[in-house]
Amino acid sequence: MEFVELTEREFEQYTTEHFSHFTQTLDNYRLKVEEGTKSYFVGLKHNGEVKAACLVTLGRVMKFFNFAYTNRGPVLDYSDHRIVKAFFRGLEEFLKDKKVVYLRVDPYVILNVRDHDGNILEEKENVQLFDWFKELGYTHDGFTVGFSKDTQIRWHSTLDLKDKTEEEIFKNFDQLRKRNIRRAEKDGIKVKYLGLEDIDIFTDFMEDTSEMKEFFDRGPAFYKSRKKYFKDNVMIPLAYVDLDEYVDTLEKEVAKMQKDLNKAKKQADRHPDNKKAQNKVKNFNEQLANIEKKFNEGVKLRETHGKELPVAASYYINTPHEVAYLAGGTANEFRHFAGSYAIQWEMIKYALEHDVDIYNFYGISGKFTEDAEDYGVIQFKKGFNATVNEYIGDFVKPINGTLDKLYHLLKR
Repeated sequence: MEFVELTEREFEQYTTEHFSHFTQTLDNYRLKVEEGTKSYFVGLKHNGEVKAACLVTLGRVMKFFNFAYTNRGPVLDYSDHRIVKAFFRGLEEFLKDKKVVYLRVDPYVILNVRDHDGNILEEKENVQLFDWFKELGYTHDGFTVGFSKDTQIRWHSTLDLKDKTEEEIFKNFDQLRKRNIRRAEKDGIKVKYLGLEDIDIFTDFMEDTSEMKEFFDRGPAFYKSRKKYFKDNVMIPLAYVDLDEYVDTLEKEVAKMQKDLNKAKKQADRHPDNKKAQNKVKNFNEQLANIEKKFNEGVKLRETHGKELPVAASYYINTPHEVAYLAGGTANEFRHFAGSYAIQWEMIKYALEHDVDIYNFYGISGKFTEDAEDYGVIQFKKGFNATVNEYIGDFVKPINGTLDKLYHLLKR
């Protein structure tokens, strides 16, 4: 097997045909190059056939030197010891003349599948990689939990869509998910997609949500740059209320309920001792009051906001392998419209329609206790009948031993 630099076409074809993360794509390469990051397509070939592919990037350390990073790569058959060994031996040799101090690798490889209480449902047959990387001189960074700005999250919440129908998926949601999706449908919540020209609608949602919930947000520059380079592979669904339709529908409901109430009152007047008839009047009165309240709210919202009322927006990066929900924000005062649920259901259906096997709710902390910083998020994703992928983690190897020791001394 030969370690080589791949062409754009070779890299794109291999990563399209083999399971890979969106960071291992041609789109991401073009983004990195535009940002000024030194980036390379490398891989293995055997008799002219590509057997491994990886986008490797270089970042600065100690002002004049670099570290190398594979960012959810390489893409290869991790069950084949020969391929794993040949690729990493070749990569280390490739990096030696590029002033690289150390190499960080975080394979997109699942160690365990868990439920959202942390219980292991399935142990993947990947534990041999710990021995293989150790033989190659790598140190494992540990079984990390929580969030870090410096490394990729080690835990994803995912929904398996393979060979499933829309009805089967919906049936397995918990009652709260079902109820909120149905409520959004009943209220006529619509979903459309934002482009680069109106992405500020999304970033404003994120800014408001991050301030309210005190979580780290990647910031407008991150979202805009990826939309620019990933193009249609980034989708930004916006949930909104068409207030003309909303008010018109409620007006008709008010009229119908008033008619039903009048009919019930006549029945009750004819049978004053009939408790069932009296209760019916009471129930209709309560329903009418609720509908009138919503109608009046809708009229006021239309006066303030015009025809469309944005209530939630989300950000997705898609590959042929998975639809990945990266971030989302909701207007707190309009949470009752359940816009975020409308978006999740819309994008799950999108994945099903496009034969994508995995819907990725993306990162969670990996802490499954009630004091976890993202406990509410974990419960939200759990309600969709998702499971948790625990990834194998990061492996680090010095490429220049002397400089690596100096680097760690300076870090102390």
